[in-house]
Amino acid sequence: MADKKADLAGPGIGNYKDVEKVLPADYKTLLNPKDTQRAITAAKESIEAGLCR
Repeated sequence: MADKKADLAGPGIGNYKDVEKVLPADYKTLLNPKDTQRAITAAKESIEAGLCR
């Protein structure tokens, strides 16, 4: 993949300007970036543990 920036907003949405159009104007994240990363890691570990069982 030559340009990873195209994937930063997620599949189907090409950039952050497009994301802003999709989200409500008053959207606020529930978690700060550090807690978001911790949640993603916990979800990933849970999925992997389930696959190993």
